[in-house]
Amino acid sequence: MKHFFEAPSDTHLLVFAKGEELMGGLEAFALEHELAGAWVDIVGGAAAVTLGFYDPVAREYRWREFTEPMEITGLHGNLSWVDGRPAWHVHGTFSRSDYSVLGGHVKRCLIGLTGEVLLTTRHDRLTRVYDEETGLKLLSEG
Repeated sequence: MKHFFEAPSDTHLLVFAKGEELMGGLEAFALEHELAGAWVDIVGGAAAVTLGFYDPVAREYRWREFTEPMEITGLHGNLSWVDGRPAWHVHGTFSRSDYSVLGGHVKRCLIGLTGEVLLTTRHDRLTRVYDEETGLKLLSEG
């Protein structure tokens, strides 16, 4: 992964190379740079993704893996902290070669050709707190 940064700035440009795992790379970056919180916007290409859909009745994610070349038409999300660990909450859409589109909660994304990440950091720490009504850990400040 390449990292472009112009100080003083709260914006980073990360470029992931073919074969790098996006979510693991984002987690490592958050730990290395001790980020309090952040928002991301990502475009590029994927070779494989694991996507989830949250079932509110069962209160669990249904995960599915897709292993084919796809365009990353848009990934958006944020960084918060859960139990002392970085927790990236990223949703995305991926375009297949037949122009159909897949989307969902991104658990894993193996970069196909490139992954270009615009990351804007926050100075205040974002956390997630369990919400009984939804069964999810929802975004909180502090």
